[in-house]
Amino acid sequence: MIRQQEYGAGEVVLAEGELGTGFCILESGSLEVIRDGKVISEIDMAGAIFGELSELLSLKRDAVIRAKTESRVRHVEENIASICEKNPKVALKLMRTLGRRLYRMNRLAVRGDSQNDHLRSADESQEEDGAGAGGIRILIVDDKPNIISQLKDIFSRSEWVCKSAHDEESAIAACNQSSFSSILISMALPDDAAVDLRRKLKTNHNVLNTPILGMIVKGDEAAQKKALDSGFADCITKPFDPNKTEAVMYNVMNLDSSARYFKFVEDYLYFKVPNELSNFVMNDIKENMDNRIRNTINEGIVKLIIDVSELEEIGEEAIEVVGEFAEKIEDMKLPMRGAILATGEDAEMWNNLDGCEDWGICEDLEEAKEHLAKEIEEAEEEEEEAPAAAEPAAESEAAPEEPAAETESEAEE
Repeated sequence: MIRQQEYGAGEVVLAEGELGTGFCILESGSLEVIRDGKVISEIDMAGAIFGELSELLSLKRDAVIRAKTESRVRHVEENIASICEKNPKVALKLMRTLGRRLYRMNRLAVRGDSQNDHLRSADESQEEDGAGAGGIRILIVDDKPNIISQLKDIFSRSEWVCKSAHDEESAIAACNQSSFSSILISMALPDDAAVDLRRKLKTNHNVLNTPILGMIVKGDEAAQKKALDSGFADCITKPFDPNKTEAVMYNVMNLDSSARYFKFVEDYLYFKVPNELSNFVMNDIKENMDNRIRNTINEGIVKLIIDVSELEEIGEEAIEVVGEFAEKIEDMKLPMRGAILATGEDAEMWNNLDGCEDWGICEDLEEAKEHLAKEIEEAEEEEEEAPAAAEPAAESEAAPEEPAAETESEAEE
């Protein structure tokens, strides 16, 4: 049986709680799919099929479909199996409809997860399978979404994977499911929840040896003392200073802090100069320069790209850091080729620094990689030509010796 029906804006097309038969086809207008008072989807394409899941899954409808505008709908009230037997093309159209709906809902789920954090990260899955060996995963326990968002932004600079929990129950559940490299717990949780949670987590085999840090408000010495006396590895303070927060995290996890600035990418060392060069950051970079240079050579890498393109202004600190790095490479007489990512009128000034005179000044990463590849290729060609050029020279030097020998023989005669 097929019937056509027109609906005015706001009228219910399919009610929640019904056990349906067949499916519906939208002929004109626009519909809304509403669950728990929220619009989760819209149906606005003429010919779209909807309402088929109730019969396919033998479940009562758990959402209301309502007309958003004046609409016309065709109700196909016949058993779906019978319809498909008579017309296999209907089965194909149903599959395509379900596929498109699944695709759309997956996109909505990922978009919503940026705030709700219900989905597990793909990086997280890889690490659990062993594919992400060495990957860092942080659990943040706080009931304030803004705090979680700030920490995720800070840790994203080091490409760490973050998961959040809003209370003791969700934190324990997360640790029962997987392990973490470090756990942050807000000391502002009600009562002694932070201390109790730390104690319980230390009996969980997944995070038994994981460093647990407390989050406190700057200047709250009582909270800091309570955390440290209770066995927390360290504390980070709110409002968060990104560099100091990272430094504490690198320290408690025994990680190389220079990884924040130096990275091996493809076949080159990438050094991004931070926009904020405080004394703390300057010292951290300088202390790790020698190790980074040695590690680069040990990896067989001879290309270097320094990125200063995002500096708001070129200050003395940035010039000092880049200059010192280039001088170290020059003093070590290393066969490294360099390029600097810089834009604006002052870009060429970087060639004035000692050690940077022959480096390429490039506007973007692709240009820098092309420049370095070309330089190395030209250097290799010069090396190949050098022996060939030396051979004729050797012959020309040897040629005069023969007449000289003849002259001596003549003299003896």
